[in-house]
Amino acid sequence: MGYRNVVVGTDGSETAAAAVRHAAQLAKAFGARLTVVTAYAQTAGAGADATDVPDELRWMVTDVNGAEERAGAGKAVAAEVGLDDVRTRVGKGDPAEMLIEAAEDTGGDLIVVGSKGMASASRFVLGSVPNKVSHHAPCDVIIVHTV
Repeated sequence: MGYRNVVVGTDGSETAAAAVRHAAQLAKAFGARLTVVTAYAQTAGAGADATDVPDELRWMVTDVNGAEERAGAGKAVAAEVGLDDVRTRVGKGDPAEMLIEAAEDTGGDLIVVGSKGMASASRFVLGSVPNKVSHHAPCDVIIVHTV
């Protein structure tokens, strides 16, 4: 049994790039397609400054253009690994829900997420993406130790 459709989330951080790299290596090993997912919360042109925002909340001040750039950067990381079959998916909403929906819509049989956010204080208020995904995913989940 192997994986055919791997889904990975990125918020553009270095730790997310490590999760994307891991997912791309798995997809390449299994000959699978990779879908890089990025969520955003603001509408285009919102112009919020994300420099003082903690990494695990940065997606909340990202507009669609920033999210597309981050997804493209994730696709570039996968290309560095030598993976050709890479798609991107950008959407407004909760990152964990976006990952789960992407897996459901694409027939994803594996979701890969980084461990960032699992140890921060904000996980008690917002819940961490890895925690939400691991409890609600329709498929296997790998949490890559990125911090």
